[in-house]
Amino acid sequence: MADDFESKVELSGFKDIDEAAMGDLKRLIGTYLRRYAEICRKFQKLMLKMKKVHAQLHSEKYEIHASVMDNGRLYTSTTTDKNLIGATDLTLAKIENEIGAK
Repeated sequence: MADDFESKVELSGFKDIDEAAMGDLKRLIGTYLRRYAEICRKFQKLMLKMKKVHAQLHSEKYEIHASVMDNGRLYTSTTTDKNLIGATDLTLAKIENEIGAK
């Protein structure tokens, strides 16, 4: 799975996230990778970009941009939330729903 993760996922803006949160994020992303592999015709890549929108202590907001490339078609979604894991989950779920509705 680690090799698959590295080849199928492109992360941007996550360098300042602590190890524990990155572990949780990678598990969450891995779950969605498996789902996308099941529902996509030809899953190619997942791209995730994180921006801190409001970076004050204890009131950070994270903006998550996600893109999934499936058989040459691009699906995108964006979510902003105070909870990084929750924002990532919601963003990836939106894409899953969009792919499933095609």
